[in-house]
Amino acid sequence: MTYQTEENARATLIDIEREREYWRQHYARMPRASQHRSFELYWPALSSAYDVYLNHPHTDEDTGSALYANSQAVRSRGLSLEEARAVYAEVWQRIKG
Repeated sequence: MTYQTEENARATLIDIEREREYWRQHYARMPRASQHRSFELYWPALSSAYDVYLNHPHTDEDTGSALYANSQAVRSRGLSLEEARAVYAEVWQRIKG
């Protein structure tokens, strides 16, 4: 959801519980999802993409992708740089619409 403030600055609100439920239904197609045996084990990798977006709202997709690929949640799940970029791109596309 996007809204305009008095200063005409954009703000994006993310319902993380709704996003979590969306990904619960769709995570199986993501890189290395089958190796994690459950959504609960894969969710930290997905939620880290939202963390990057929320903590660095003015970054571009390439910079965000690099920040994401270097996050602890991504590294601990064994995602390669290409796999991390693919996951981040999916989440980025979902956020941006």
